[in-house]
Amino acid sequence: MDNQHHHRFTQSERDRTRWVSGAGRYVTDIAAPGALTAVFLRSPHAHAEITRLDAAEASAMPGVVRIITGADCTAAGFGNFRALMRYGMNGPRPMVVPLRPVLAIDRVRYAGEAVACIIATGQAQALDAAEAVIVDYNPLPAVTWFGTDTATPPIYHEAPGNLALLHQAGDAPMVQAELASATHVVSTSVDLPRIAPVTMEPGGAIARYDAARETYHLITPHQGINEFRPDLAAVLNVPETRIMVDLPDVGGGFGARSPAYPEHAALLLAAKLTGAAIRWVPTRSETFLADCHGRSTRLTGKLGLDPDGRFTALEIAYATDLGAYVTTVGALVNVHNPLQSASGTYAIPALSVLFSQYFSNASPVGPYRGAGRPDIALLIERLVDLAATKLSADPLELRARNIIPANAFPYRTAAGSTYDNADYATLLNTAREVAAWQNSSSRRREAAQRNRLFGRGVALFAEIAGAGASANDQALVCLQVSEGRVHAVMETVSGGSGQSQAETYAFVLAPLLGLDPADIVLNASPAHSNLTGSGSIGSRSTQNAGSAIADAGAKIRAMLLAQAGLRANAPPEDLLIDAGRINRADGSLVMTIVQAVQAEGGSLSVVGSTPSSVSFPSGCHIAEIEIDRDTGTATLTRYIAVDDSGTILNPAVAEAQIHGGIVQGVGEVFSEAMRYDETGQPLTGSFMDYAMPRAADVPSFITLDRPTPSPNNPLGVKGLGEAGTTGALAAVTNAVANALAQIGAELPALPCTAERLWQAMQSGSGQK
Repeated sequence: MDNQHHHRFTQSERDRTRWVSGAGRYVTDIAAPGALTAVFLRSPHAHAEITRLDAAEASAMPGVVRIITGADCTAAGFGNFRALMRYGMNGPRPMVVPLRPVLAIDRVRYAGEAVACIIATGQAQALDAAEAVIVDYNPLPAVTWFGTDTATPPIYHEAPGNLALLHQAGDAPMVQAELASATHVVSTSVDLPRIAPVTMEPGGAIARYDAARETYHLITPHQGINEFRPDLAAVLNVPETRIMVDLPDVGGGFGARSPAYPEHAALLLAAKLTGAAIRWVPTRSETFLADCHGRSTRLTGKLGLDPDGRFTALEIAYATDLGAYVTTVGALVNVHNPLQSASGTYAIPALSVLFSQYFSNASPVGPYRGAGRPDIALLIERLVDLAATKLSADPLELRARNIIPANAFPYRTAAGSTYDNADYATLLNTAREVAAWQNSSSRRREAAQRNRLFGRGVALFAEIAGAGASANDQALVCLQVSEGRVHAVMETVSGGSGQSQAETYAFVLAPLLGLDPADIVLNASPAHSNLTGSGSIGSRSTQNAGSAIADAGAKIRAMLLAQAGLRANAPPEDLLIDAGRINRADGSLVMTIVQAVQAEGGSLSVVGSTPSSVSFPSGCHIAEIEIDRDTGTATLTRYIAVDDSGTILNPAVAEAQIHGGIVQGVGEVFSEAMRYDETGQPLTGSFMDYAMPRAADVPSFITLDRPTPSPNNPLGVKGLGEAGTTGALAAVTNAVANALAQIGAELPALPCTAERLWQAMQSGSGQK
């Protein structure tokens, strides 16, 4: 029997137990009796013409059932993958969006592009057949970086110089005039290398086709059916209603699981042509090539200041290497997201941002945790630190002088976005106090005694959260009486990607209906869902799907109170719901929640809805690092994160999200990068080459909340899933620069590996 001493576990607590005990239900754990195995043959060249593809011998090998090629996709009437973009090319032509086939036909444009899909009775047979497929290539010059001139051979004839997009935002003439008259101007550039998402689970899929119903069925990890299913429908040339996508446990998303991939379409075609279920389990090395990459941006900026050290103008050039194709939102997030927070937390009257995007012979770029926001925050915070150095000012004091005051919200920036609510001064002052900023000289001296350089860095940032393609979010809430208890099922298209939204959503619904959170479960992104919403992307789940759940809960609450009002002969507004009871104001019982639901027929189902909204979470992060002068090894010794994520509904999950984001930002600063040689061959294909941050690489974090509730949604929340990465990338980079500046050394290119830091120290001018 339940009592106050017996804790009943929520769905998320049960899920976490499953995951850490190896009892998760990932796609590779799902039984598919009689399933055939798929293996993809991938291009070894970054850029080449396909002059011959002969699969006859391979098709006759033992165990081989079918080999799917690009010609089969064309014969099946398959189309190409779509790209969402709302920003046009300034000038005489629109943005160049080349067609991306399911399987390459005449040309391959990056190493790892899928050329054929081999279907066999087992993995070994499929791999043997893949080696027997004859593909003759005529290698072509490869473009391995962006921003090339018009003399560079174009990857697409319609994109001279490989330029895909050029978009000017802000007031460029005003900015140029302000910079020309500024008392001080600082400038810098930052290159953010390509990042592989390296989700803990490599992914994979199980594909089926129902010939009688002419429907496709896919089981695969994803971040929201309403972002994923339209991609497939556009390629398969069928209505979305004929595609079902089931969501298993997801071992990491980070943006890489939001789009559908060519492999998914090929698997569905294979299922249709063979009449069998098809299972695909990619290798880890395969995911380094097949999953969309992140970042790969180059930002340059100029910041103007007046005689009092106030910011007058900011000019930014933001260039993105798209890779070989435009993914669904890869181009969009590298314009929309950084533009919304292009002036950071500062009151800057004049702003100009020139966005350019280029093609290269590398894996396509898509969203990766932060998706443009860490990039812009890094540039802004580097410029502010450089300005502080030029003015001999304390970096925190200069920031405090230029922040948007708390009484100015809602605040419309020069970029045209409207910040909802914030108190940047409180964030800054809290971080300053906790970090003992004024007393860091003793830590610097102590590090020097150990032949180490001490560095401290700060990032004061704001970012957009909640953006998505859907105009509104819906949630279905169903109540059912069973075994003397009321059980609730929530259904949304957001929340099944591993971030414990089930628990957070339950915390939203439970107090509205007087339920125990343990009696509330989430059915996330069901295959047949027709609910609106944009999924678990862009730090939007709680503020949008959570608000829709609150709306559904409020509607059900009103129905239950109405039932109780009839029994009590009292206005519903005079009654209270608490802990499974509906009471009068004096605490006397009118009826239980079980009785109220039974009075409604034993079950209730209500759809809640809310207009999709954005918010602008912010934070002040301070990092301290040490660099060994003998080896170049950098150590993160201290990290303080003070964040404003609006109303915090689930503190434990919020803290976990901040922690995870910080670690990913630290990885970008010190170790993570996809590297290519001059021919476009990836040099990073496994964890032997791609260095992930480990638990021993980071200290215990100090994380604090200083919330200002957002007025843009009924819960007052702000998305926090990407704040840790946005803050860490800038704060830790600034700390490295601060350490190197002591000996006159320049900040090397990211990632700041031990080798690069050692080389930077050798070029320094000496102790300053």
